[in-house]
Amino acid sequence: MSRWPRRHTFLLVFLLFVAVLTVVVWSHIVAQARATIVLSSVLETPVLMQIVGAVTREPAVEDGYVAGNPALIVRPGGGGPWPAIFFVNGTVQEGRELPEVRRLAEGLARAGYLVVVPDLPGLRSDELTPETVSETVRVARVVAGSPEASGGKVGLVGVSTGATLALLAAGDPEAGESVSVVSGVAPYSEIRNVLNVATTGYYRHDEKLVPYETDPFLSYVAARSLVAILPEGEEREKLTSELEEVYRYDPDPLADLRDRSTNHLSPEAESVVELLANRDPECFEGLYDALPEGMREDLDELSPLSRTGRIEAPVELVSGPRDKYFPVSESYAVYRIAPDLRVTVSEALDHAELSFSIREIPAFLRMNGFVIRSLREAHKEDRHNG
Repeated sequence: MSRWPRRHTFLLVFLLFVAVLTVVVWSHIVAQARATIVLSSVLETPVLMQIVGAVTREPAVEDGYVAGNPALIVRPGGGGPWPAIFFVNGTVQEGRELPEVRRLAEGLARAGYLVVVPDLPGLRSDELTPETVSETVRVARVVAGSPEASGGKVGLVGVSTGATLALLAAGDPEAGESVSVVSGVAPYSEIRNVLNVATTGYYRHDEKLVPYETDPFLSYVAARSLVAILPEGEEREKLTSELEEVYRYDPDPLADLRDRSTNHLSPEAESVVELLANRDPECFEGLYDALPEGMREDLDELSPLSRTGRIEAPVELVSGPRDKYFPVSESYAVYRIAPDLRVTVSEALDHAELSFSIREIPAFLRMNGFVIRSLREAHKEDRHNG
């Protein structure tokens, strides 16, 4: 038997090393290219957007329906199937028509992803209810089951309340099996904390009350959502009508409720008004527990940490160090239900707004890493089936 020359062995090892290195480097280059395409759509950098437009295919944009919900559907140029992304909005009056949302959806499509952005019940009217959650789950299942979605999977991408809805859908026993990744920007994880900080300026962390200043808009959404889950009837309609008279960005949206008489209100409606009118953090727990049991059960439906399901998919969350709505501890708390969780904190992010400057390069690079990892996880099923 002839011997294999030693120099041939060295050459084989060297070529194998080069091949592996090329695969690793090329994989990173591709991932960074996708992230650059997406980030350019968010930052609206004119020169970069022109370059991206010149080197990528024009996506096909359609307004249609998904699971009965009006939706923006954006497909990459060329044939499918594609890795699918379900983008979940927060409480935005413009919904899928918001220019920033449409640009992001088109950027994701240019990067090779099928994107669905539905108008879920309540989000355009600033009312988060159990119906919003159930429709999020339903849309996730429909998108994952579409023949256009590669691998029978869907990546859930959300911002603010939309990120929380993505977590809730991923924790659903049936929809969760079809989720490739959850990628969320500044979510909350416990509705009790949201209502506490929205009304009193405090939240509980490690059994301690922690002061936290938030944008007044959080109080407005908290009031609209809490009233929306009252039992149907004249009182709910009356309180809803009163809140509609409040300017959406009023510096003190709860002022009228604090002055409102609770005479002639039912116990259910009275408990809601008293909770929203309260400013004392020491009284919050008692007022929350005084809500009717059915309402507290509905509120549990809005809290990822109160649901029984665990999230098996990878979870990528990012937040600014001092988010104007939800403390970053709300993101870290998701560890309790999502073992494969990574939390990124970046000063380049102001809730849903991303900025870039020379002084913020390290912060922007952390944000870039979050985008790369999220897109890579959403693309895994496509690689396995391609």
